Amino acid sequence: MKKIRLLIISLLILITFQNTALCAPRIPVYKVGNVLYFFDKSSGTITGFAGEPTDITIPLTLGGYNVVSIGASAFYGSPTLRTLSIPDGISTISANAFSSCPNLVSVEIGATVSYIGSRAFADCTSLSNVIFKGFLENIESDAFHNTSWITSSGSEFVMLGGTTLLKYNGTSESVTVPAGVKSIAANAFAYNTAVKEIILPDTLTKIGDNAFVHCYSLEKITIPPTVSHIGAGAFDDTIWMSNQKGDFVCVNGILISYRGTEVHAEIPDGITAIGSGAFMANENLLSVHLPESIVYIDSMAFGGCSSLLQINIPDSVEWIDEYSFASCALLTIYGREGGYAQSYAQYMDMPFSTEVYVEYNGKKVYFDKAPPIIYYERTYLPLRTLMELMGYTVSWSADSGIVTCIKGNNVVNISPQGEITVDGAVSPTIAPPINIRGTNLVSARVIAEAVKANVFWNDKTRTVEISF
Repeated sequence: MKKIRLLIISLLILITFQNTALCAPRIPVYKVGNVLYFFDKSSGTITGFAGEPTDITIPLTLGGYNVVSIGASAFYGSPTLRTLSIPDGISTISANAFSSCPNLVSVEIGATVSYIGSRAFADCTSLSNVIFKGFLENIESDAFHNTSWITSSGSEFVMLGGTTLLKYNGTSESVTVPAGVKSIAANAFAYNTAVKEIILPDTLTKIGDNAFVHCYSLEKITIPPTVSHIGAGAFDDTIWMSNQKGDFVCVNGILISYRGTEVHAEIPDGITAIGSGAFMANENLLSVHLPESIVYIDSMAFGGCSSLLQINIPDSVEWIDEYSFASCALLTIYGREGGYAQSYAQYMDMPFSTEVYVEYNGKKVYFDKAPPIIYYERTYLPLRTLMELMGYTVSWSADSGIVTCIKGNNVVNISPQGEITVDGAVSPTIAPPINIRGTNLVSARVIAEAVKANVFWNDKTRTVEISF
């Protein structure tokens, strides 16, 4: 019986395996020359290969579908690959796509490639010749790590296609980057302790992450007005950076670093962009006010601002990177209903509210715990903050839930139901408080009018103006 039971179990396992194999989705395979290409036709991505490729040109179509991308690790570790041509029509070379191909010596990259991922050609130790016909929008700093093209290059400037400066290998104190360069890649000058002055060409548009980081002697840099993108930490640990004055370090209207200590940051008018990493990991920041001059917010601009509660997005903003607010778990986006701010918040699944500002006796007020909101056509403000703003001392009874506010001889009681008593007289208007993240918010107008304050709603600036 035991042998029969084992035989039955074995048969069941075999049947299950066969059914699983038959039901498993098949990856289309197409043969071109002596190479089999594994191809995801839905995304136009070559995902792998079989065979012994030597000198290959990536096909532009497979099975009647366009090839647009080389997938992650698609040709990783090929021992036979020697020369490679990536024709026009391909847009993306993903991470590790051709890494660790020890005999790859030459690569030609078509003009339509706009992105080369991390370690795409890393550890191709024989790779000495790279030809690029176009202009890269983005290349990861380690894309050609440990290739002879980088490590053994006799050139002062290691260029990709004549437009992207990948690496500076020189030791000069004064460096003039060649005309025609449009992009300086991430880490291109990193840790170069000799350079003191850098002159950039007026063809330059982009400076990558950490491009000049730890260039400890760099004290002078000429940045042309054509530069519209500056990556995170591009000038960190340079004399030039330490010599910049003020809380806001800007280049060509791009805020590249906030060095202030204010928990409520008021961005100066005239700044057009919040650069990558400008506020990154500022754990004290509670709110940010952006001027109407802001056009875009770059990747990780506020990444890791774990205490950030609110930021307004004016109608002038045309683009926000999807990682601009990474790890800002408490953040609410404020903006115009139906505007770009709301669309962005919905796309990112972030809390959104219409913009509301508060002024008291002509001075803007910030709220540390819960921001103002509009609820059923009333503007609600944090109760304690509002009363303390008007000079009252605030206490709360745990037994009755009544909030008592005292200012001199004046006593204001607010019940949990929203009934207001001022010096013993009951106010005719009732507006029950609402609770946001543990903070009670009350109608600004109802409370202010109860204590005889002046209240005005400025619809143009969306501001509640309170005064005595």
